[in-house]
Amino acid sequence: MGFLIIAIFALNKQHSSMKQRDLILRRFNSFRFKQAAHEIVKYEPQYYDENGVYQKDEWTYYGDIGKEYEGRVVTMEDYLDVENRFIDITRTILETAGCTYITLGYVEVLGKRRSIEAMRRMGLKEGMRIRVEKIDSYLRMSLRGEAFIVFINSRKGVQFDFSEDVLYMHLYCRIPEEELRTIVETRGLYLDPRVKVIVI
Repeated sequence: MGFLIIAIFALNKQHSSMKQRDLILRRFNSFRFKQAAHEIVKYEPQYYDENGVYQKDEWTYYGDIGKEYEGRVVTMEDYLDVENRFIDITRTILETAGCTYITLGYVEVLGKRRSIEAMRRMGLKEGMRIRVEKIDSYLRMSLRGEAFIVFINSRKGVQFDFSEDVLYMHLYCRIPEEELRTIVETRGLYLDPRVKVIVI
């Protein structure tokens, strides 16, 4: 009897994970969803030209540490300053949205062997539920391009992921845009000015 209960629980959990993955894929393919999603970036709005092209030669991701931009070498401290801002913003968004946990709705490993081994030790897999106060290491993996992860809490209407090479956070949530802008800009990042969000 105990084995049967465990098997049913495992099947239900797998079915729930598949439903979330289906929801994520439908959203990615939905033009209307894309119109309702925000982008949070490190790039200052005044440096976009009239065609939306960023004009400043600026570092964009973890792999740029040690490279030179505009006469200055990017340091680990430079990167961590921005990464920590993204993490602080993410946690604030989740708390504002009323999320106590987030689910890994989609996981694709992108990193090198040591990153893959670290992820295995953490038990990284789709359907994994993480409490908000323990989310930082998963965000860092995603921000550094070690894994592409879609984080989701369907009940609270939150879904987000990060581009691995340009430090963009793609976000769908129910927080009003001006409140979201305040959360983001008081921490030194920006809502992408090229994105015009509709309410759905």
